[in-house]
Amino acid sequence: MFEGQVHDPRVFIAALREFHEADPNARGSLANALSDAIITKRVDLAAVRHELLDSGSHELMDTLDRLLDLIEPYIEEGGVEE
Repeated sequence: MFEGQVHDPRVFIAALREFHEADPNARGSLANALSDAIITKRVDLAAVRHELLDSGSHELMDTLDRLLDLIEPYIEEGGVEE
């Protein structure tokens, strides 16, 4: 989905929307891809939040916040080791 590149916030938001709308039992790979983009700093979260606020996508903002809560320990530790 996003391998090896810095993402346009709209591409990340499209993936976030797909994650949000997916069946909870089918979210694993999407969650991993989104989390990896965040942890490895291949997405500008400020730009993503700005786009979400401008578009009034509060449900996606909530989804992003829940995802960030789950991966916060990895962000604080500086990422994960391969």
